[in-house]
Amino acid sequence: MQMLPTPDVSILVVAFNSTEYIEDCLRGIAEGAGKTPHEVLLIDNGDGRTEALVRQRFHHVRIVPSEGNIGFGAGNNRLAAQAAGPLLLLVNPDAIPQPGAIDQLVTFAKQHPEAAAWGGRSYSPSGDLEPANFMSLPTPADFLTAIFNARALRSGGLQEGATTPGAVEVLNGGFMMVRTDVWQAIGGFDESFFLYSEEIDLFQRIRTLGHKVLVDPSVKVVHNTGSGQSMSQNRLMYLTTGRMHYARKHFGALGTLATGCALWLIAAKYTLVGAALWRLSPRTGTRYKELSNGWRAVFSNPGRWWSGYPRR
Repeated sequence: MQMLPTPDVSILVVAFNSTEYIEDCLRGIAEGAGKTPHEVLLIDNGDGRTEALVRQRFHHVRIVPSEGNIGFGAGNNRLAAQAAGPLLLLVNPDAIPQPGAIDQLVTFAKQHPEAAAWGGRSYSPSGDLEPANFMSLPTPADFLTAIFNARALRSGGLQEGATTPGAVEVLNGGFMMVRTDVWQAIGGFDESFFLYSEEIDLFQRIRTLGHKVLVDPSVKVVHNTGSGQSMSQNRLMYLTTGRMHYARKHFGALGTLATGCALWLIAAKYTLVGAALWRLSPRTGTRYKELSNGWRAVFSNPGRWWSGYPRR
């Protein structure tokens, strides 16, 4: 039997009911890594339709058997356990690496072996930089400040106009490359995080080991999130639960209490202010209505998120 060459990078895709996006994603991966030996692994956390489509149209993709909706972190852990490359590149199923982007990121990683992880920048389809580019390792004080200034939780990353590579604390989990040996050393994602904040926890542990994390702003990926999803009640509930889970793991009792109160006040602000602005301008205030409705469940049901996720 002929042995296949070891890929330079293993590309991991965790799908969840992603038939609308997965073809663009996989074609983007092919165009993004045209000069780099690579493998693509996919697991379907959803209803199975994405896996069926990929099996039919993308024969080079290696399918890892689904275990149901086990979460983003657990899905990537299953893929990483099967990966052969010395580098792991996590790509969201609704992300589209731009031509040559993966080639460029792998080259960047080889030029900077002192780092443990490398990333680029993600853009909306309209060309705007996404907030996920500016994540940092949060503190209770950051959450308290965010009651009055939302940018307190988006104060990390490179400056918006940066054109040269630099060090950051956290990479966007939808497009990030990690050394396989470092991934294994820290045990990958903490699977008790079902969705959101798992990458922040991962980079907190990478930082504890003393490794650098670098971004090359010229490496670009388009994040093709569906319209309106950013303000959906489910997304905001998962987002808040993930943040509280992180607080319970890293902040201690007093810091966790402060963070929980801050998260509730943030939800109250968006629920009440959004509703007021929509009533003042019902014809043009649709976005404020979506803002208020999206945060309402977080505001009115703190018991659903206060304890974070169940420990596994």
